Amino acid sequence: MQTPNLYFLAAIAIFFSILIVIAGYYYWRSRRSSPAHFEDLFAQLKSIDRNHIAQVALDLVDPSGRPKVDEEAGTLEPSQLWNLIGGLDGLEILERNSEVLIALAFYVQQWYPEAAPVAERLRLDARELKFHVGRLRGAAQQGNLQISFPFYAQRAVTTYYRMTRRVLELYEAADVPMIADLERAL
Repeated sequence: MQTPNLYFLAAIAIFFSILIVIAGYYYWRSRRSSPAHFEDLFAQLKSIDRNHIAQVALDLVDPSGRPKVDEEAGTLEPSQLWNLIGGLDGLEILERNSEVLIALAFYVQQWYPEAAPVAERLRLDARELKFHVGRLRGAAQQGNLQISFPFYAQRAVTTYYRMTRRVLELYEAADVPMIADLERAL
C-alpha cells in the first residue's frame, strides 16, 4: 500500500520541478530580451532636427495628425524637402528611430497594459515608413530619386511625426517620469 503513495509523491515532485525550471527559463528569457532601463532605449535614438521633421509633416497634416484638405497642403518644394529631411540618410535615421519608438512603447507596456494598442499602431506605422523608404531606395537604384523623393519622403516623415506624437501621448497617459527627456529628444 505504501508504494503507490511514493509514486504519487514522486510524480508531484517531478511536476513541480518542471514548473520551476519552466518559470526560471521564462524569467531568464524576459530579463535577457528586454532592455533593462529607459536610458538604454533612449540612448539608441539618433539625433534629428525635430523642428525640420515638424515643418515637413505639418505641410501635409495638422498638429493632431489629420491630413490637410485645403490647397495649402504639400507646398514645400522638392529641394526644401531634401534639405529639411537630409536626403536618404535622414530617412534611414528615421527608419532606425522608428524601431526605437516601438521599443519605448513596449517598455511602457510591461506595466501599463493599455499601451498594447499603441505599440501595435506603431508597428504598423513603422511598416508604412519602411515602405516609403524602400520605394525611395528602389527609385535611387533606377535613377528616379528626384521624381519620387517629394512624394514618398514627405509621407515617410509624416508617418514618423505621428509615431513620435503617439509615443509622447502614451508616456503622458502612463505618467512616465522621463517624458521631459523624451520630448526633448523627439
